[in-house]
Amino acid sequence: MSSPQDSIIQQLISTEAHVHYAEPPPPAVQPFVVVTRNSPILISAPHGSRTFRNSQDEAWHEEDEYTAAMALLLGERCGVSVIANVWRSDACDPNYQVEDQCAYKRQIRTIAEKQGVRWLIDLHGAAKDTERMQANQMVDLGTLKEADSSLEMTHRNKLRDLLTSHLKSEVSIGAFPGSRNNTVTRFCREGLKNVAAVQIEMKPQVRIPFRRVDASSYAKLGPYSAPPDKVIAMFAALADFINYLKQLPQP
Repeated sequence: MSSPQDSIIQQLISTEAHVHYAEPPPPAVQPFVVVTRNSPILISAPHGSRTFRNSQDEAWHEEDEYTAAMALLLGERCGVSVIANVWRSDACDPNYQVEDQCAYKRQIRTIAEKQGVRWLIDLHGAAKDTERMQANQMVDLGTLKEADSSLEMTHRNKLRDLLTSHLKSEVSIGAFPGSRNNTVTRFCREGLKNVAAVQIEMKPQVRIPFRRVDASSYAKLGPYSAPPDKVIAMFAALADFINYLKQLPQP
């Protein structure tokens, strides 16, 4: 008999199997999936699949493995809305292009206005050996600049404490602040005004239970499976933070 923890791992792998890293969507279908629920919280995974960035540094942004699966499973288990790229996005990278050029961002605005969204949790994947974070830091929290934070400090500290408690490791702050270019977090702060946001960067050690052979990283780095207990801890910390936000007084 499988445990609830085993079930989370299995469901993440099963959900991720339906994400099309390099395939374009069928005609007249958007590259992202939207699930709306009666909730003030929206989970976003803009890099669940490969996205066309067209910048000086990179033409394409590779998929952040399992961010889409984690967003969709968290949404289901916690009863909150989700938007995630699950097909190759040829028109834009939601974390780079402006709203007028990006249907993903326009959809966030629609969800926010119709559902009364107050908080957006934007899930991303950091590289295992990124120089921006220390080796013992598995997660980074980006809330723009301290003087103009996209998330109230009390809530950011609560998220940091939950992650530290569950993962038993330090949490980086501001290594990926979300203030560069036209990130989803910056869009929430400057474009939507009333939607607080946090960009959460997760190393592979806490988000990839089983790397698919068609993943961009497979060709470069080979197979990879994170320690199951770390993936489960990451999921549990995010779920606890979502439930914490849900219990806050509504305006």
